[in-house]
Amino acid sequence: MRKQFKYAWVLALSTAMLLGCNAGSESKDSDQEDAGRNMSAAKDSGSLDSMEDGAAQMELQQANLKKLTKMSDEEVESFFPETLNGWRRSAYAGGNQAYGVDVASGHAVYEAQDDKELMLTLTDGAGETGAAIVSLMAMGLTMESEKESDYEVTKNEHVHGFRAATRETKPKQEGNVVDSDIAFIYKDRYLIKLQGDGFKLDELKDIVTKLPIEVLK
Repeated sequence: MRKQFKYAWVLALSTAMLLGCNAGSESKDSDQEDAGRNMSAAKDSGSLDSMEDGAAQMELQQANLKKLTKMSDEEVESFFPETLNGWRRSAYAGGNQAYGVDVASGHAVYEAQDDKELMLTLTDGAGETGAAIVSLMAMGLTMESEKESDYEVTKNEHVHGFRAATRETKPKQEGNVVDSDIAFIYKDRYLIKLQGDGFKLDELKDIVTKLPIEVLK
C-alpha cells in the first residue's frame, strides 16, 4: 500500500496557473496570434464569460477569506474521525505548517478492506495563503472541464450537491487497481479532498456523504 502523504497537489496547481499567467508576457508574436484566436473561440463558445466570472468570484472570495481567523490545530483534527465508514484511522498529520507554508490543514489515512487505502485532506481557506489556495481552486471549479486519456478521466462535475473536481484511473488490463480522487469546497472556505487507492470513483462519491462536514462552522 502507498503510505505517502499527498500535500503538494494544491501548491503544484497554484504554481502551474501562476506560471501560465506569467509566461504570456514573454510570448512571441506567433504565440500572441494563437492566443488571440483561442480567446475569440472561447468568447464564441461562452467559456470566456465563465473565466471572467470565475476570476471575479476568486477575487471576492480571496478578500473575504483573508479576514478570517484560521482554525486551531484542535479544530482541524476534530474533522477527522477515529473511524470513517467503519475503517480505522491509521495515520494523521496536521498543523499550520503542513504545506510548508502558513496554512491550517490536516491529512488522515484510513485502512479499508481488500488492501484499499483512503486519504482525506482538509485545508482551511482562512488567512493570506489559505485564501489564495482555496479561491484558486474555486475558480477552477467554475469551468466546464472534462478530459480523457488512455490512463485516466478527469472532470468537473456535481457530487451530492457540491461542485467537485474528480479523477479516475483506467485499468490498462483486467485486474489492475483503479484509483480515484474527489476535491470540493465547503462553505466557500474549506477545501476537502478524498483520494482512494483501490477505490472506483462511484465508491469515493458514496464516502462524500459520510464525511463529518457538520463540524466545519
